[in-house]
Parts: sequence; C-alpha cells; structure tokens
Amino acid sequence: MSKFNPEYYRQFRPFYPPEIFKGFRNELLRRKFNEPFQVVDLGCGTGHSTASLLKTSIRANVIGIDPDPEMLNQARELARSLQLGHLRLKEGTGEVTGLPSESVDAALLGSAFHWMNPEQTRDELIRILKDSGLIWIFEYQFPKAPALPELNEWIRRQFNLVWKAPGQVPRGSFTEVTRVFRQDARFELLSELRPPMIQHLTMEELAGLIFSQSRVLCYEDTLSSSEKTKFRDDTRDSLRDLMGIEPAVFHFTLQGLSMAKTPATIRG
Repeated sequence: MSKFNPEYYRQFRPFYPPEIFKGFRNELLRRKFNEPFQVVDLGCGTGHSTASLLKTSIRANVIGIDPDPEMLNQARELARSLQLGHLRLKEGTGEVTGLPSESVDAALLGSAFHWMNPEQTRDELIRILKDSGLIWIFEYQFPKAPALPELNEWIRRQFNLVWKAPGQVPRGSFTEVTRVFRQDARFELLSELRPPMIQHLTMEELAGLIFSQSRVLCYEDTLSSSEKTKFRDDTRDSLRDLMGIEPAVFHFTLQGLSMAKTPATIRG
C-alpha cells in the first residue's frame, strides 16, 4: 500500500515558519557548539525541514536521512532549486542512521517521528548526539480555513469516513507521541513551541496537499486506474464548489518540542 508520493510531497507540502526554530541557534551556541553546526534531519523526506531551517540563515551542515530513495531524489531536486549547498543525503532510518556515535550537534524530526519506532529512535539519538546536543521535534495538523467552515467540515468527514487506511489507528496527541523523550531522564526539556503557521492556498494547492496524504494514497490503492482519475476529478470539483477559484487563508496547527541530551557526567 502506498504511503508517500515523493513528487507531491516536494510540490505541495508546506515549509515551516522560521519561528519553529526559535532558540535553536542560541541554545547551540550556549552549549559551546560552533557554526556551522552539524545537524541530522531524520525522516527528511523531500527536504522541507532542512530547507526551512537553512532559510533562517542558520549556518549548518545537514545530513538528511530517509529510507525512501525516491524521497531523497526529490530532496536533491528541492535542494538544487533552492540552492541549498549544505545538505548531504543518505538512506537510513530513525532507528538505524549509520552515523558515527556522538557525531551531531542537533537532530531535526519534522512531521516524521510518528512513522518511527519511538524507543529505538530515542536510543539511536542518544548514540549519535554529542553531550548537550539538541532534539527539535515538530509537526502540523491538516489546515483549516477559518472563513470556509463548510470546506473544513467536508474535509473532516472525508478523512474520517472515506480516506481511511486499512488498520489505521489514531496516533495520539503530540504530547503522547513525544512521551518517550519527555519521560527519559537522559533528556532535558527546553521548550514547547506553538508558533502560528498561516498560508494562502489555491484550490490546486489544497488538492495537491490532500493527494499527498498517506491515508488518501492508501485509499487510492483500492481503486482502479479509471476510478482513481474520477476520484481526483470529483475531489477537485468539490473543492472548487466549496472554496471557489481564489486563494484562501489556511491555518495549520503547528506544535514543536525542543530537548537536549543531558551530559554523561550528569547522567552518572
């Protein structure tokens, strides 16, 4: 069953606002790390987390790790188009990165941690992070248009009643998803982040965002080729009826968590 459409990810997944990285550079400098920082982007996908970080003018050498070679190909394309010269890509997982021990100053996990084994990824981060190194975890929920309640309700119903992947279970709240770090004495909680994330989306951009969702891709796997074409045409028609042809303002609920690996001397 399909989980990802790499091309749609690159084209339609949004970049993160710079506010999600508030405190990132200052925390690293305070902990005696030097620019360019050594950063790993776990589950980097098409590179949106890295691009969002580097757009803030933070100087960093980033290693993007993802198990999907097609995602990495799209990340290379994104890096070329945005002229990101500080991104190195390799196949791997959050559980098994293949990186040397204590080799990175910080780790990004942007809309990816819920795909990983929490305990194994936590232990891999303990291994590859230097003492006092940072973990920056963040993700957003599907956006809503405040001025278009009927559109929001239609999308909600489609996700809950139609676009459901086989065996899909709720992944829990952001607090629940990140509990494995919050309850581990080897990590120090630094901050909870809830910056605003607002974008103007056209109907086609909203459709692309919908078609990039894993549960929608799983639903499409149950359809024949002609049924899939009809499904996409019908979806676009519904969106056009509900929002018209002008771009609309959409609000994403964005949450983040920043933590630091406690030094070995403190851990005992």
